[in-house]
Amino acid sequence: MAISLQEIQQFYIDNLENRIFRYKLRGGQVIDLAFHKENLCHLLGIQHIFPKNKEFVGIRGYKKIQDGTLTIATMRKYNATQYRQMRNRIEKFMEVAHLLVSGSIYKFYFMRQKESNIRADFIIYWHNEEHGLYSNLFLAKECSLILADKDDRAYIAISYTVMKEKDDHDKYIRDKEYKEVEAFQIITSTRCPPLP
Repeated sequence: MAISLQEIQQFYIDNLENRIFRYKLRGGQVIDLAFHKENLCHLLGIQHIFPKNKEFVGIRGYKKIQDGTLTIATMRKYNATQYRQMRNRIEKFMEVAHLLVSGSIYKFYFMRQKESNIRADFIIYWHNEEHGLYSNLFLAKECSLILADKDDRAYIAISYTVMKEKDDHDKYIRDKEYKEVEAFQIITSTRCPPLP
C-alpha cells in the first residue's frame, strides 16, 4: 500500500522536527542540522507539482497536509507528469532517517554546480543498496532573524533528491570536498546544549 502525505508528515514530526542532528567534522567544524515545519513541502518537491502556487508551500502547505486537503491523489490529479517526477522523492522520504545516520557529508560549492539552482553549503549523500537509490539532502546555513545569537553551527535541510543508478546520481558530490564525521549526536530539544 502506498504511503500517504499524512504518514510522511507524522514521520517528520516524530523523527525530525524538534531535534538537532549534530555532526562534528574533522578539523572542529560543527553542523547542527534542524528540520522546520515550513521546509517539509519543499523537501518533498511539492512546489514542482503546484508551480507558482504559494498555497502548497511553507506553513500553508504543511497545514494542508495536516488537515487532509493536500494528498497524493490531489497532486496526481493536479499534475500527474510532475508527480511522477517527484514520486521517489515523496515515497522514499522516510529514508532520510537512514541518510542522516549513514550518509557521507560533502562541502557543496553551489557556484560551481552549473546544473543546480540549489544554494546549499553541504550535502549528505547516501546510497540505499537494497533499492538501488541515491539520496541527496542539501543543507544551508540558517539565516533566521529570530535566532537569539549568530550561531555558525545552525543549518537547515533545504532540499532532497532521490536518484536511480541510471541517473547522474553522483553529480552533486563529484569533485566535492568529503568531510569526515568524527562524532554524531541527536539532540531531542529545540535548544542546542553547548559543545563539550
